[in-house]
Amino acid sequence: MTIPSVGRPQQVRTVVIAVLAVLFVVGSWTGVAWVTTSHGPLRDGPPVAVAHAKSCERLGPLSIGGIGFYWICVADVTPVGGETRTVRFGLDELTPDDFGKAVPVVGWDTEFRRDVVKRKMPPWLPAPVAVVLLVSLGWAERRRLKRLRRPVVQLPADVQLTTPVQVPNPSVAGGYRRGAAVISPAEWSQRKYWRIAGAAMAVGVVVGALALTVDDPEGRKALFVLAGFGLAAPAWLISCTPRWYRKSAYSAQLTVSAEGISWKRRRREELFALAWADLAEVRVLAVTHDGLTLRVVDLFPAGAEVLERHAELGRFWQTGARLGGHRLPGESGAVRVPEAFSEAAIGQVRQAMAMFRPDLYREFAAGVVAGAPPTPITRGAT
Repeated sequence: MTIPSVGRPQQVRTVVIAVLAVLFVVGSWTGVAWVTTSHGPLRDGPPVAVAHAKSCERLGPLSIGGIGFYWICVADVTPVGGETRTVRFGLDELTPDDFGKAVPVVGWDTEFRRDVVKRKMPPWLPAPVAVVLLVSLGWAERRRLKRLRRPVVQLPADVQLTTPVQVPNPSVAGGYRRGAAVISPAEWSQRKYWRIAGAAMAVGVVVGALALTVDDPEGRKALFVLAGFGLAAPAWLISCTPRWYRKSAYSAQLTVSAEGISWKRRRREELFALAWADLAEVRVLAVTHDGLTLRVVDLFPAGAEVLERHAELGRFWQTGARLGGHRLPGESGAVRVPEAFSEAAIGQVRQAMAMFRPDLYREFAAGVVAGAPPTPITRGAT
């Protein structure tokens, strides 16, 4: 379990993730090319058409087939009972070894391929795929378990907060149709989603325009594939957002319902659940300093007997937070949800509270000051 933390983007980590993503795309592309260019023996029986190779060109180390070297050959194709035409074949369908031979092919118009018994996958190919998958799953599971087992550490604060100012609760239109609102602390805003998707789509448009200027057919195909990947960003990016995975067994969830508030972490472990009768206030505190904003959700129990009945709240009692390189003090008398919330997530918390218990909801804003005496927020303060 960790305390809420907000820091600056880690540039090195971003670069590493980007490089790994590129390697994954190129590696997958290469694997598909290896499978599709591996074929068995020629099929027996009368051919549908025959090809006589005229010229071949060597592609690589980076091409439409990903990483590797392949042959692209031009041949005269003569269908049975048809006219001879010149056809450009795909990767390794024909090679220089086929010069002077009549190679059986199948297809139509200008799309032909070698007529083989079957396309065969190299027998060793599943092994590295399985190894990469198992290692990735093992690393992810180890990281999740390590985070879950990490205790909340009550570190002394090295700064204090300025006098918090209550922010008027903004009006919220509409509400939830169901009996509960499930909120992911890392919820993406539409602005963030379309900023990332728009950048990927812009790259796709540029690559697509570049492909139109390339004379080489294989190079043009490769660029069109990359362009399509960028233009499809709104579809594949969905799988990266908390909105998609927050209801899985590995997502963190704050649930606000007609009965009360509950907090679950990965593997659906319910860490605490409080009825509305057990709560005196639900408070959002936004701390801004040096261009960073930390948003936390604090729950104030309605009396000491609530803590006695809910011993599980002890590890969340008056915990602090991290903002950049500073350790912030905990909130006096409050149970803090141990996650930093995004602006979009706070919007969902605000909407849920307006729907179920607007009388218990408050928002405060504060800053950071070094060397100042502690300034706890007392219940009902304005």
